[in-house]
Amino acid sequence: MSADADLLQSLSDLIARDGEPVRLRRSQYIVRRGERPHSLFLIHEGWAARYRILRDGRRHISQFYTPGDVCDSSWLLSGEAGHSVLALTPLRAVALDREAAELRFGRDAEFSRRVASESLSRLEAQAEWMVTLGCKSARERLGQLILELYLRLDRAGRAADWRCEFPLSQQHLADFTGMTAVHVCRTLRGLRREQLAHVHGRKLSILDFPALARASSFESGYLACA
Repeated sequence: MSADADLLQSLSDLIARDGEPVRLRRSQYIVRRGERPHSLFLIHEGWAARYRILRDGRRHISQFYTPGDVCDSSWLLSGEAGHSVLALTPLRAVALDREAAELRFGRDAEFSRRVASESLSRLEAQAEWMVTLGCKSARERLGQLILELYLRLDRAGRAADWRCEFPLSQQHLADFTGMTAVHVCRTLRGLRREQLAHVHGRKLSILDFPALARASSFESGYLACA
């Protein structure tokens, strides 16, 4: 296990050991932009999204949280949330009081270093998406997102045989990739027609992983520590 993977495990273990089970409803806020988050969450079941809404109503989703993710270690390094986080589905999680994590963060230098390292890894993943959103085609963007989410779920033991739960709407995909829902629908049809991937009924099936990775110019290295 790499040092960064060990960090994620240690943070997950801390939350699992000292946190309290919680359940959130679909569309319930985990935190609103500008609020001080009171807890860190280890997600066991369900999906959430981090997003910003512009003054004209446009929304950009910058992160999907899936089972096994910690939401969000960056809150230990900031006073308030820069983005809102919303449950996209019913959530079952373990919540650790932020002050408990901050106590360890303040007295355990190794833990503090690892939290900072994990935050840097997430910044590197975001940098990869800046390249993707700035340079890649709609087909490449959507293919990369599908591949990334599958690999993250597979790492958490929530995917098998190139299939997994996929409770995202076309609008969610559009708000992440900078496309319209109509364009997402058209692109998904193309991926299915090419026998690369199929999204239907809250399920994702990757039909040809190597071919989809090539078509998306996808390199998974940025996920090693994210």
